[in-house]
Amino acid sequence: MPKKPVSVTLDADNLLWLRGRTVGDGRRSLSDTLDRIVTEARLGSDAGSIRSVVGTADISGDDPGLDAADGYVQGLFARSAARPMLARERRLASKPARKRRRG
Repeated sequence: MPKKPVSVTLDADNLLWLRGRTVGDGRRSLSDTLDRIVTEARLGSDAGSIRSVVGTADISGDDPGLDAADGYVQGLFARSAARPMLARERRLASKPARKRRRG
């Protein structure tokens, strides 16, 4: 059956997952991977069983064992936690006061 071009809009996380799946499965393109997933879903097989993130992380060549990763992440966290942050609580909507009956 001939293929037809379509435009698809995906959430950024779904696109990242699809790219990782394309690399992990050795597919030619995102279109090829998406076509296979839809075909498997249509035919009733378990297309959602693979949850790999292969191909979504770049590991620095100078630290292949991730020996410095803990320090790097701790530094990111420390810088983030040191930034000032404004926190506000929302006020609960108050109910209008009931009028007293004079009697």
